[in-house]
Amino acid sequence: MLAIMRFLFLLALVLASAAALAADKPPLSIRLHSEGLEREGPSFVTPIDLTVPPKRIFIRKVPIITEKDIKAIFPFTEESGSLGCTLILDNSGRERIEEFTTSSRDAIVVALINGRIAAAMTVDRRITDGMVTIPSGFTPEEILVLQSLHPTLGKEKEFPAQKKKALASLAKSATAKAKEEKEQLKKSRAKDLPEPKKKKPKYK
Repeated sequence: MLAIMRFLFLLALVLASAAALAADKPPLSIRLHSEGLEREGPSFVTPIDLTVPPKRIFIRKVPIITEKDIKAIFPFTEESGSLGCTLILDNSGRERIEEFTTSSRDAIVVALINGRIAAAMTVDRRITDGMVTIPSGFTPEEILVLQSLHPTLGKEKEFPAQKKKALASLAKSATAKAKEEKEQLKKSRAKDLPEPKKKKPKYK
């Protein structure tokens, strides 16, 4: 009996920890990391491979700003069709980005969205207005998530309607994706099924 109670306690503890971790996970992760030096060591920097420009660099593990610093957004579409977004930061984020851009002119900054490389940018000016632009790398679903979380710059009063529309579009997209995955699974299972044996003709 004691062993069963101990097991149930441990199980409850594991489930509670898992729930806490899930609650802490943001619906969309956006991190801006500054370029670092290899000699700073693996505790502080990590290597990444850029495609534009094609080179390997090291970025500092501690981000300059994160999705927690965003208070408003301004999404846009480039001529190439790629989706970008200007992030309007809160006071804490504005102070950090101003301090960084003041002391790190010409440094490379890498934007990670949900852990993947979205864009690499060069600091060419001091940013004092708290507005940081990630020029590309967002998916349509990620823009919808942002629209469900933050008002669009200049349209703050329309945020409730914007949020409702974004959530509806996300739900529709999730339903379509689940249907597509179900169809693919069905086709995959059909391929794995053995072919029916042909009946041998009976001769009289």
